[in-house]
Amino acid sequence: MRHTLSTRRPKALLHGWLIGNIGFFVLMAVVGGLSLDGAAVGLALYGALVLPPMAAGLRLTGKTPPDEPARALRPAGRTTGTGTTPDDGTATDTEQAITRYGELLRTHPYVPGATADAEELADYRTALDVYEQAKRAPAAQVPALLARGGSALARLNGDDRPTADVVWNHGSGSMKLRLPRPATDGPAVLAFETQTAQRFSVHTRTGHPARRQLLLDGGPEPTAAHITVPPQDGDTLHVEVTARGPWRLALRPISEARRLPGGGRIRGRGTETVLKSGGPRVLDFEHHDDTPFVVRRLTRSLRTAEVLAEGRGHARLSLAVTDRCAVRVDSGGTWTLRAPKC
Repeated sequence: MRHTLSTRRPKALLHGWLIGNIGFFVLMAVVGGLSLDGAAVGLALYGALVLPPMAAGLRLTGKTPPDEPARALRPAGRTTGTGTTPDDGTATDTEQAITRYGELLRTHPYVPGATADAEELADYRTALDVYEQAKRAPAAQVPALLARGGSALARLNGDDRPTADVVWNHGSGSMKLRLPRPATDGPAVLAFETQTAQRFSVHTRTGHPARRQLLLDGGPEPTAAHITVPPQDGDTLHVEVTARGPWRLALRPISEARRLPGGGRIRGRGTETVLKSGGPRVLDFEHHDDTPFVVRRLTRSLRTAEVLAEGRGHARLSLAVTDRCAVRVDSGGTWTLRAPKC
């Protein structure tokens, strides 16, 4: 058992005192009795024989015992599955990251439904398992685990588009912009996002004389929209944003519009144009939130046509379409489009 410094000092003093007394009385037995003058000599001998052992014992107690050179000086730490680690900011940052991920998981709108496919369920199970694994894993492994769980949640949320090279135009309130088109002879994809609750609208001006065309009209909830812009003349797109708060906007190539092959599935959130590239002439549409929704067919020039479905709240519908077509989903929540296999 390890003794602390406070418990070793009294014992060392006691041992030194006993050893000194034994040495004194042995010496007195040899010398013989003491006279009055001899008492002074005896007192001096007593101090010479008792005090040095006591001082030596007290001195030795200030040193760490040889059988525990590092353990007595090791700072307190956080014990994990792999041992003791220093109790610094790393542990706190890791715990906060896990807490944030758990909150994101708790508030995520996805709920497995009767029509959920194997890929969707696998992402959902991955997102749940990552949270439990991160709580038990060493701190060095937590960032990679949370990144894997975040990717699974992004796929469930329809936010799995590449965004590293997107050049955003940031604005606030109403503004007019001139955006260079990715291609002058074809359509493009307009991405528009708001992070605050506000009403907004986005128009374009085309032709001679200029005609004002509505692209987006929504709010008041935060919005993420990815819609196709019809082909237009010129190498510049004139955009008018009407809003009260901050927003951001980007014009992207048509190749970034998501395509739905036969037997495929796309999960989205908010407003989006989806291109159907083949398969049966039917689409399965599922709405997952208590928000309103509208599904419209687009013409070959990517202009809005008839309404295919409209409602509010949770819904599961089959929509009649052509084998190759484009549809636009307007929603404030999450939804899923599936193209049955041939």
